[in-house]
Amino acid sequence: MNWDDLRIFLAVAEAPSMRVAAKNLKISHSTVSRRVEALETEMDVKLFDRTTDGYRLTRSGDELLPVATSMQEQLFSFNRNVAGRDAELKGRVCVAVLDLLAVSLLMPHFRDFMDAYPNIKLTVLDGMAPLDLSKRQADVAFRYTNRPPEHLIGTKLGVDHQAAYATRDYLEKHDPTKPDTDAKWVAWGRPEGKPSWIARSPFPHLETAGYFNHMLIQHQAVREGLGIGYFACIVGDKDPELVRISDPEPTYSLWLLSHRDLRATARMRAFRQFIIKRQPQIEAALAGRTAEPVV
Repeated sequence: MNWDDLRIFLAVAEAPSMRVAAKNLKISHSTVSRRVEALETEMDVKLFDRTTDGYRLTRSGDELLPVATSMQEQLFSFNRNVAGRDAELKGRVCVAVLDLLAVSLLMPHFRDFMDAYPNIKLTVLDGMAPLDLSKRQADVAFRYTNRPPEHLIGTKLGVDHQAAYATRDYLEKHDPTKPDTDAKWVAWGRPEGKPSWIARSPFPHLETAGYFNHMLIQHQAVREGLGIGYFACIVGDKDPELVRISDPEPTYSLWLLSHRDLRATARMRAFRQFIIKRQPQIEAALAGRTAEPVV
């Protein structure tokens, strides 16, 4: 039995549709369908029912699923153990991090690490969906969470804080502290009623000027004078065009996470220790201890 066919079987079984499975596997929809049919022919058993809603496991497919899952985990475990025996300060370290964190906080630390360890190459992957460290989709991850997974080893780097920001020019024309102000929020999220965070904000009486579903886009809108933004201090405090107009409020903790099996790998250990030494700087930036409110 071809393990690659079993890998495709697992992807189809775990995905909500064949198209999603194909996208996750980075192969075409027709290739996935053909490989599933080849596996069924080889095993002489039907593994999926083809329905209008997609592929559904048959009884035989249900029986194969835990077997294939176990085989996959054994392969992942083997790969992690082999990687964990690597004692040389060279090779690749794959880092999963939100683009916001990479751009606004971590890039100088990545630069300094690469200067200190020229034989270690960083691969930085961004994305909102957390990558699976157990499956070696990444070696280490910077992740916002107040409950890190127990199967990972981690170091808390600090607590992210958010505050209200605006340009000086906007504040001169639209004072948010006045009851009759025409100042407005440049809001986060989708326009589905007044967001709950506005009620908890320093200026709950303000209306919204628009909605932006990415903090970096929201930040640029505030810079252009569209209104007041409420976002991470690591974004607002670095921008000389903006002033902070409220006290920072804590949100989620930022953790540096990696798999236990990789703790002995020299390059992984070097990266973790390098970042941990920078923890006081990272913590201060996250907490907004680099600027004072002006309103």
